[in-house]
Amino acid sequence: MKSFRFWLVLISILVIIVNVLGYDDYNILLAIISPLVWIYESFQFVRKADIPIAVVYLTTLGFWYLIGYVLDRVIRKLKSVEK
Repeated sequence: MKSFRFWLVLISILVIIVNVLGYDDYNILLAIISPLVWIYESFQFVRKADIPIAVVYLTTLGFWYLIGYVLDRVIRKLKSVEK
């Protein structure tokens, strides 16, 4: 339960649920956590693509899972070096 992987994915799931339920009217929370939305807002050529919202949700979950996994591995490696 202390893993970054767990907490980052849990937070992203909660943001996605809030977005699906319609409480995030302007998609601000989703824009804060989703790398696909970051790219969509940053580059003009990406705005021309029609990206389904399910793809945004899945990439968000995958992105934060990978970030959590990397953080957990780095912390585990640092702890093993200290011993």
